[in-house]
Amino acid sequence: MTKSIFISVSFLFCTITFGQNSVDEKDSYFPLTKGISKTLTWYNNKYREVVEDTITFEGKVYTRVAQIFPPDETINMYYFKSNDTIYYFNEVKRKHTPFFSINPVEGETTANGTVKKVGATLKTPKGKLTNLLVIEMVYVSGQKDTRYYKKGLGLVAVKNNGRLVCYYVPD
Repeated sequence: MTKSIFISVSFLFCTITFGQNSVDEKDSYFPLTKGISKTLTWYNNKYREVVEDTITFEGKVYTRVAQIFPPDETINMYYFKSNDTIYYFNEVKRKHTPFFSINPVEGETTANGTVKKVGATLKTPKGKLTNLLVIEMVYVSGQKDTRYYKKGLGLVAVKNNGRLVCYYVPD
């Protein structure tokens, strides 16, 4: 009897603890779950973005996201989540900076951008994307673009000067 109660309580604890993480990531506009993989276009090329593993820098655990460009170029990016913000680790400057708000609100400034819309729709050559988060980015150089994020997938499109330059390609 005691063994059954222990197993039931353990199962309930694991379901609540670990089940909520998967739901949170599924509902996140910037999921960092190991194994998430998607194909995107970038102008006339395609690349694969894969959430690969974790790595520790100066005592903090970061998630490594690889952008894999054929034939053999890979760009690694490192992120960690704290409270309601995702931080990016800049390898050159050796510091992390706020990158993305987990609970975006229209009009809110997040890193280099401003949330323009929650729940947007966008038509791409591969179909219509719905329930998107739209962030208008302004960079130090003065350049601007508009980025579109989908819950459970992350970045799914980028417009530059009103032109679609990047979009998600379903597998």
